[in-house]
Amino acid sequence: MLYPVIVFNLVFFVATVASGGFTLSNLLRLGAKYGPLIASGEWQRLLICIFLHGNVWHLFFNTYALFQLGRLVEGIYGYRKFFMAYVLSGLSGSFLSYLVNFRQIGVGASGAIFGLAGLLFAGGLKYRNTSLHRLGMGILPFIFINLLIGFTFPAIDNAAHVGGLLAGMGLGWVLAPGFSVLPWKRWGERVLYGACIVFVALSIATFFLPGLSQRAVSLESVIAFHNRVRDILVTIEGGEVPSRYAVESLHPPDREARKIKELLKRFLEEGNGERLEEVEEAFLRWRRNVLRKYEGIVFERESE
Repeated sequence: MLYPVIVFNLVFFVATVASGGFTLSNLLRLGAKYGPLIASGEWQRLLICIFLHGNVWHLFFNTYALFQLGRLVEGIYGYRKFFMAYVLSGLSGSFLSYLVNFRQIGVGASGAIFGLAGLLFAGGLKYRNTSLHRLGMGILPFIFINLLIGFTFPAIDNAAHVGGLLAGMGLGWVLAPGFSVLPWKRWGERVLYGACIVFVALSIATFFLPGLSQRAVSLESVIAFHNRVRDILVTIEGGEVPSRYAVESLHPPDREARKIKELLKRFLEEGNGERLEEVEEAFLRWRRNVLRKYEGIVFERESE
């Protein structure tokens, strides 16, 4: 499973480049970890963010570390345990980062990679006087140095590293070689492995596929809709009637925004002042929700 995971990371990297690059909005659209959006129901970000990267160097160093540690883990634990550790450690790292760095955008596989390191370290602790023990102790400099770098540079999400490491250590103790000797343990391993595959597939399907996805659209489309509706309302307040084309060409980014567009169309048809008040109330309500949802990214500017 090591090579499919690496390929998966590369596919997301190519998709990032092809869909607009490493802008904040594009990373959010593709599933970056961001607390307010996760809290609003986009739980898939906790997993998808571990397949995304912020630039080519970020991908290179994570892929190199993943290849080196992944080969060791797969060779000792097997491909099923490798995949379970990668997914569960990545989720654990994302979740701790969600709790600690709620408004910080996060991408990268480093939490899952720390989980693989923790897996080897815990296995070494469990099996003293073995080659696994020597290997596990040899992982300690990698863990300490990278944690120190993370605490030194605020831009690095060390919460994800710590969360992944702790999960990996727990799994390394439970899933250490010898776990699958008994039939019920082999069955449990297969069930957990299958559950991880289903969870990955479900997360991606419900985030990206039309009809299943409830995710946020690009931040640019939200801002563009806001600015165009605001301009239309300013035009109306100035005593002019906006063109029907200005309303028809609006691209609502969500259900509430579609309601605003429909209310504007009815206002143009009826010319009713009460309908205008309804539009303004709906717009202000939608605007407050956007500011809350993208708190820390979108700021309300004071009028000049």
